[in-house]
Amino acid sequence: MYDFPGSSFPISTLSVVLAPAHSDLVKRWNFHKADWKRLLTGESVERLPPPDTPDIERAYQDSCERLLSAAKQYIPHGRRKNYVPCWDKECETLYCSFIRAPVGTASDRATSYLLSQLQQRKQEQWEEAVNSIDFSHSSRKAWRTINKLTGKSGRSSRLCPVSANSIASQLVKNRAHKTGSCESTRLNNKQLSDLWMFPTPEGHSISEPFRPEEFAAVLRCLKPGKSLGLDSIFPEFILHARSALKSWFCDFLNSCIRQLKIPKIWRRALVVAIPKPEKPLGDPKSYCSISLVCVPFKILKRLIYARVETTIDQLLPQE
Repeated sequence: MYDFPGSSFPISTLSVVLAPAHSDLVKRWNFHKADWKRLLTGESVERLPPPDTPDIERAYQDSCERLLSAAKQYIPHGRRKNYVPCWDKECETLYCSFIRAPVGTASDRATSYLLSQLQQRKQEQWEEAVNSIDFSHSSRKAWRTINKLTGKSGRSSRLCPVSANSIASQLVKNRAHKTGSCESTRLNNKQLSDLWMFPTPEGHSISEPFRPEEFAAVLRCLKPGKSLGLDSIFPEFILHARSALKSWFCDFLNSCIRQLKIPKIWRRALVVAIPKPEKPLGDPKSYCSISLVCVPFKILKRLIYARVETTIDQLLPQE
C-alpha cells in the first residue's frame, strides 16, 4: 500500500473520504432537475376535463391524476440510497480513471485530481449556502441554514410522551363551540348573502367570476417549497404551469363559486401538532395545531379574501 501524494495516509483511506452519507427513507421530488417544458406540454396535462362540468368532484380528481402522472415522468421522484456529498459526473469520471490507472504515478495523479475536484465542489456549495442566507423573508430558513453549517442541526430522537389520539382529542375540545339558534343562523346566512352581492370599490360584484389578473396576482404571492395538502399537488405544479393550465384552474375555481361546491378533499386538512414553548410535553394542552390544506383551495381562499378585503374594511366600525 502506498501513500497519497503529500499525505501519510494509505490509499485505503479513499473509501472513508468517499463514504456515502445517510439519507432519509422518504421519497422526495427534485424540482431542480424537473423538465417543466415537457411536463406542462404533455398530452396528459393538455387533455384535462372541462372546468365547468357539473361533476366538480370527478373533474378535480381526473385533473390531479393526470397532473401527477405527468409529473412522475418528468420530475425525479425517489430517494438516494448511496449519496456522496458534492459527487457529480465529473467526479464519477475521475473515480473511474483512478480505478483503471496502474499503481504508481498515474494513480497518484488521478487521486489528486479527484480529491481536488471534491474540494472545489465543497467550496462552491459552501459559498452558495452562505450567500443564500437571507433574514428579510424567512428567518427560520436562514437559521436552519446556519445550524446546518455549524453542525447544530441534529434531529432530536426524543419521542413524544403523549399519544396522537390524546392530542387530537384535546384539539377537538379547543375548537368546540356551541351551536347557535336557528334565528341567529338565519341572520348570519342573510348577512353573508347580502355581503356576497355587495359591490366592490371598483364597481364590480364580489360574486362575479375571477379575472385572470386576479389569479395572476394571487400566484405571485404563492411561494414555492410550501407544504402540500392531501391531493399531493405542489405549489410548483401551478407556478410553473403554462397559461392554458393556469386558465383551466381559474375557470375551475369560478365553476366552484358559481355552483357553490368544492371538492370533498378540500374540506380535509393534514393537522400537525406543534408543542408550545416552555410547556410540559406530557400535557395534551401544551400543543397547538396548524392545518395544511390543498394548494388550489388555498388559492381560492386568497382570491376571495382579496375580493372582500376592501369591502369589509369599509363596513367595520371605526374604533
